[in-house]
Amino acid sequence: MSDTEKKKEIEDPSKTFRKKALGAAAAVTTGAAVLVNSAFGSPEELIKPDEQPQHAIVYDIGDESAEEDEDDEEEEEEEAPSTFWGRIRQRIWTWPRAVRILIGLPLWALGWGVCQICQALWGLVLSPVLKAVWGVFALFAVLAGVLGLAGRAAFPELPLREVFKKSRLIALAVCSVLLETLLAILPAVDDKWEAWTGLLRFGGGAVILCGLMLSLWVTQQRRKRYVLGT
Repeated sequence: MSDTEKKKEIEDPSKTFRKKALGAAAAVTTGAAVLVNSAFGSPEELIKPDEQPQHAIVYDIGDESAEEDEDDEEEEEEEAPSTFWGRIRQRIWTWPRAVRILIGLPLWALGWGVCQICQALWGLVLSPVLKAVWGVFALFAVLAGVLGLAGRAAFPELPLREVFKKSRLIALAVCSVLLETLLAILPAVDDKWEAWTGLLRFGGGAVILCGLMLSLWVTQQRRKRYVLGT
């Protein structure tokens, strides 16, 4: 083993640790940014907290229990349960103003960006295009599973790699795309087709499976002829 390879082996653990540390730091920073952004609706609220109005307490000077009542009220206010975000805001507001500007504002901006990206991705998930893609993938997965079970049951002598041959999977994917495209177009042409979508999907899937099973039968017959010929 050369000296260069030995150095690489020595440096690999440190590089792995560095990558893990950077990943953990990025995760913690992102989580803190989202937390700060969720706690404060705007940067102004983060920099300058709302002034809490002080309620004046009026009592008789001659009342000896007035001071004790005031202390009890203050203790009740301090012990009153607050919301999680309220406690987070109060804790961050105790930071010096310079710290809130230098650290809090970048975290708030990062959290805002992360939240915007998540909202955009969620909107993409709910978009009709992605729904159509998911429909094609689901149809392909179901038909592939049924093909594997039916193919092995009907033609046990064929290996599984022959059942899921590359050309056969490509044909299955193309047929799934065509079927889902047809099912998306028909309701747009006429609303009456929407009630028949489920039946058409079932019938189309059955036709596709029949074609694929026929191709497996043809493959089996070819193998038999080859064995008999030899």
